[in-house]
Amino acid sequence: MRHFAKHYTILSLDEAVRALWSGRLPKNALAITFDDGYRNFYEHAFPILQRLRIPAAVFLVSDFVLKRRPLWVDRLEYAIGTMKGSRDDLIRRDMTIRDELKGLDEESREKRLAKIEEEARCALADFSGDRLCYAPLTLDEIRQMHGSGITFGAHSRSHPILSKLAPQHVREEVGGSKKDFETLTLSSVFAYPNGQRGDWNEEVERSLAESGYAAALTTIEGFNGAETPRYALRRIAMDGTDDGGAFAAIASGVRLFLRRLFL
Repeated sequence: MRHFAKHYTILSLDEAVRALWSGRLPKNALAITFDDGYRNFYEHAFPILQRLRIPAAVFLVSDFVLKRRPLWVDRLEYAIGTMKGSRDDLIRRDMTIRDELKGLDEESREKRLAKIEEEARCALADFSGDRLCYAPLTLDEIRQMHGSGITFGAHSRSHPILSKLAPQHVREEVGGSKKDFETLTLSSVFAYPNGQRGDWNEEVERSLAESGYAAALTTIEGFNGAETPRYALRRIAMDGTDDGGAFAAIASGVRLFLRRLFL
């Protein structure tokens, strides 16, 4: 975060989007975002952001946060993690099955996931004990951060692949997640679950416009310009393996450049 503060002009997401469309985006502009609404954001990221006075946006899955329903990807990870095998083998198994489940409709995915949990003889049903790492933010934590430079946005109700849903279900996920947080002033930007090409379609974009969203974030790697479609804004993903020089290089776009150069 100190690297970002030194080398970039950090804006709130909504401020950055307005500046992008008006042609007034400053040099090296950056908006920082987090997805899903895990409590570890409050524990680890928020104190750093607050100390350095850096704004950020957090996109919330409303069933996860308000109804404390575990995300399906976490249910899969938890079940796979209890099975026999080396850590690397279990990670590969998790990623393979995760990709498979992303291609299924919601009903089929739930049946497949329940079978995996039955095979593992365990299920992520609450957030106690070793399951605490999967816990969501509380409303009190959200309200505390809301007045301290953190913006919150909608990220669907149940984190489905929106393009796999019927139009009515899309409207419930998109518009419903906004209504679920009606006591908060949410960002005008929506974040697609998963967010890769094919994870949303024109029907989803229509639902976003009807629900009052001005834009939407993907997880497609890249930068944004005035010509970027409003419902297909790009991001640069970072994870726990990115540190030091690699972190700075990825943020600057080097990873994207190399991919385009060699792929």
